[in-house]
Amino acid sequence: MEQTVLAVDIGTSSLKVAFVSEKGKISAFSRRPFLLCNTEHASKEWLPAFQNALQDLVSQSPEIRPSGICVSGNGPTLVAQSGETLLWNEKVVQLKSTSLFIPRLLAFKDKFSDVWKKSGLVYSGPEYFLWLLTGESCTILPEKRFESAYWNKQLLLESGFSNDEINKLPSFTEPSHKVAGLSRKASSFLGVEEFGIKEGLPVFCGSPDFISALIGTATVKPGILCDRAGSSEGINFCTAVPLEGEKIRTLPSVVPELWNASVLLPDSGSKFDSFKLKIERELGKQIEYSVLVQEIIESDGTNASLDQGKYLMIQTALNLKDAIGILKDAAAKKGVPFPDEMRVAGGQAKSALWNQMKADITGMKISVPSCPDAELLGDAAFAFTALKVFSSLTCASESLFSKAETFYPQNY
Repeated sequence: MEQTVLAVDIGTSSLKVAFVSEKGKISAFSRRPFLLCNTEHASKEWLPAFQNALQDLVSQSPEIRPSGICVSGNGPTLVAQSGETLLWNEKVVQLKSTSLFIPRLLAFKDKFSDVWKKSGLVYSGPEYFLWLLTGESCTILPEKRFESAYWNKQLLLESGFSNDEINKLPSFTEPSHKVAGLSRKASSFLGVEEFGIKEGLPVFCGSPDFISALIGTATVKPGILCDRAGSSEGINFCTAVPLEGEKIRTLPSVVPELWNASVLLPDSGSKFDSFKLKIERELGKQIEYSVLVQEIIESDGTNASLDQGKYLMIQTALNLKDAIGILKDAAAKKGVPFPDEMRVAGGQAKSALWNQMKADITGMKISVPSCPDAELLGDAAFAFTALKVFSSLTCASESLFSKAETFYPQNY
């Protein structure tokens, strides 16, 4: 019998959930925007948003009985057990360190000094949510080579943390790990036990959302290029050897022995979201993302606001072209072949017109997955690997992924 899992992704500005089958089919999807995003209370609405989205999900597909839950989320966000939150995009003092977390841990300790002293444990974003669901604590280490990008005892001691403070950080576990069963408290709060989401339902570790998106786009073999375009935008290139460059961040792939070279465009999506809000205030109503993009592209130049939007979109595509060029040059220096096609996931991937603009400006073929919210497919891959539906994460990733459409550059 075909299995389905409940995939959950905690984004910066919204929570997304879906029922995903082992064939990669999305039988129900729900998204809930956050009202407290970019505040120190951001995490306090995650569980209520999940409750709301989940009830929507089961109303769409009441016949589904999921085999488990898997969670991904934005990082390196930090959350105390009492809910105080330092989001990944809040500016902090940067250190000369390989760790993405230690500068943020220091900032968290400084900003919430009383909370830091009193809090039993401090989590990254998805792990905090896993704790809410199960009552069990962990830190997801995507792959053992990520330790220096996270922390170890030596790095923490060198950064001034005491042994007692180090004990505030839950121990490492891997993606696909079963944390525990859904707790009675969480099950009762969610209120959908009659739909199989009840006490004891297995809850699995996903990963930081950008890694789940790479798994969901099957960016798991050398030579695959992926643009994950959400609130921020990361252009990711899977390689067998690490690439180097001033604007390139190279991290291990979640697949052993592979690497992920990325160039970050930190606010491309959030800038457009701000523009969208501005237009909605002017109109006095909400407007669909794809409708707004169409109006911008088809604008005849007589509307100043739409012209501003067109400039923003073109600039985003030009920045994307520059980022691809950086990766291409770094690949050439290592003798690594570079593809002529790029997979795109995230909110921007849902607009055909914007995908075509990106293809035209970058000169790349742009392929859109059947599920643009690729984090959810990645979560499903982690869960189905844990459930032994697939023999490996790579197999799960490639089996669940499929292309919906490819856009070819015109007049390039």
